[in-house]
Amino acid sequence: MNMPRLTPLSSCHHRLCCRGRHRSIHGFTLVELLVVVAIIGTLVGLLLPAVQAAREAARRSTCANTMKQWGLAMNNYHDAYRVLPLGNASFPCVQQVWMPVLWPFIEQAELASKYKYTGLMQDWPNVTSQTANPVGPLSRRLPIYYCPSDRPNAYHRVSSGNSYTAPRINYVVNSTVVTIGGTKRRGPFAKRYDNEYKGCQGTGWVGFEPRGFSGSNASRYKDITDGLSKTLLMSEYNVGSFGNDDDLSVDPRGILYFYSYFDATRTPNSSFDSVESWVNCTNAPPHLPCQQVATNAGFIFAARSKHIGGVQAVTADGAVQFFSDNVDTAVWQAMGTMNGGESLGY
Repeated sequence: MNMPRLTPLSSCHHRLCCRGRHRSIHGFTLVELLVVVAIIGTLVGLLLPAVQAAREAARRSTCANTMKQWGLAMNNYHDAYRVLPLGNASFPCVQQVWMPVLWPFIEQAELASKYKYTGLMQDWPNVTSQTANPVGPLSRRLPIYYCPSDRPNAYHRVSSGNSYTAPRINYVVNSTVVTIGGTKRRGPFAKRYDNEYKGCQGTGWVGFEPRGFSGSNASRYKDITDGLSKTLLMSEYNVGSFGNDDDLSVDPRGILYFYSYFDATRTPNSSFDSVESWVNCTNAPPHLPCQQVATNAGFIFAARSKHIGGVQAVTADGAVQFFSDNVDTAVWQAMGTMNGGESLGY
């Protein structure tokens, strides 16, 4: 009887028993590793600007959507009361601001119900410290106030008097005052500290009912004879980075209750803002440059944003548009006024 012949294991002729016997093991040399790291670094360097650009595009889109909400709020307020808000406290003998009357139209009716219209806007209970319970309605910081390209939740603190805080804001109303063809023209919202407003100092302020405004400072869509689509309603503005928001001498530009407006006298992101010398300002180019001017020379705050190349603004018809830093000055000033009779060809 023939028996099968067995192959000794030591001879390792069978392929299964020899698997791996002569396998060579290779690793990366230091040079190869450095080459791989360099390639990865180069790829990351190429991709990072694209990622940053995509993120900025998303932030810009968010700002545009927020501006759309503000435009709708203004339109709905006008539909309800047949007039636009007053602007920045520039109604004869009234010290108030445009924001509280819009709260019901941005789903903040609760804040509006707690606001005291018969007092000063910067008095308790309208403003409080952030540790108060509850926080005053004008001291509340809402996401709709901020553009994510700037500094969300930025605020301003006043330590004198009742010690309170107020939010800064990236979306401001059009308070243009410019002389065109020898005639002074203005935007839909009046500025604070104009001549009519100053005439009330020393005589005491009066409260007001937030509906049915009248007088030369109250604007209606029928007053916008240049056309709703050719008149700026609001624009972006930078709140800036001034270090500590608790600084007592902090730059006031962009504070909700006093300086939440822009002026189209100068084109978007122009080289400087004019701030009267009695107010502190921080020269922080390129996003928020400042030049102090004489008292009574007037405040001029250009529209500003941290988006590359220009700003977004909403016109009186509710449309949001992007305006280049290089927009023609005459065109921009015409967009800033509501009844100049200009013919725009942009």
